[in-house]
Amino acid sequence: MRSNATVARIPPGQVVTAIGDVHGHLALLEPILARAERRAATEPASRHVVVLLGDVVDRGPDTRGVIERLCRGVRGCELVALRGNHEDAMLAFLTGGEERMHWLSYGGIETLLSYGIEIPDRLTAAFEGEVRRALADRFPGHHLRFLEAMPHSVTIGDYLFVHAGVRPGRSLADQSPDDLVWIREPFLSWREPFEKVVVHGHTPVREPELLPNRINLDTGAFATGRLTAAVLEEDKITLV
Repeated sequence: MRSNATVARIPPGQVVTAIGDVHGHLALLEPILARAERRAATEPASRHVVVLLGDVVDRGPDTRGVIERLCRGVRGCELVALRGNHEDAMLAFLTGGEERMHWLSYGGIETLLSYGIEIPDRLTAAFEGEVRRALADRFPGHHLRFLEAMPHSVTIGDYLFVHAGVRPGRSLADQSPDDLVWIREPFLSWREPFEKVVVHGHTPVREPELLPNRINLDTGAFATGRLTAAVLEEDKITLV
């Protein structure tokens, strides 16, 4: 499926595969990565970039497998895994931050199970320290380094890739990290152009949204079983 919804361009000789919110679904992610690897192998002279738009963790059955797969990289491609609000919350839990218990209520339980951690029938603050220590013990060091190294955004050509969106009326250089991983309104209803076309996830939609000022690729994989990616090259967009 192709669309010319925008006139934004990726620099010549580059191919970008942007992937929506994975949420622990390795089985949905793997075919998209394999597709990018096959193309990179057939077009070695081009620059191939795979951008994960954040929220690779939580809710789905295999967060551990997703992180391990991404730590191995994507053959022939540069990999950029952006930070989402779920990565922020998971790191807060691991470090004992203020939002640590909040993480458990919206997807963290599934992540704990993927690391082989048994969950008490009644999870209270009294168990929080015990569960956090269990996760820290089972959490590989390279998984932690992977999460900590996640950038909040990346710009390629006329596109800005972020997890949630940007604050309208504020320059892209002055965006706050909280907005980049959490914002919905007024970003979603903003119809004026941004400095770049914003490619994002965070807000699930039934079908990918290709608007003149933004592209939303979060098709709710954790609930629908549909993970969406967009392959961007020059002025073309191919949905996968």
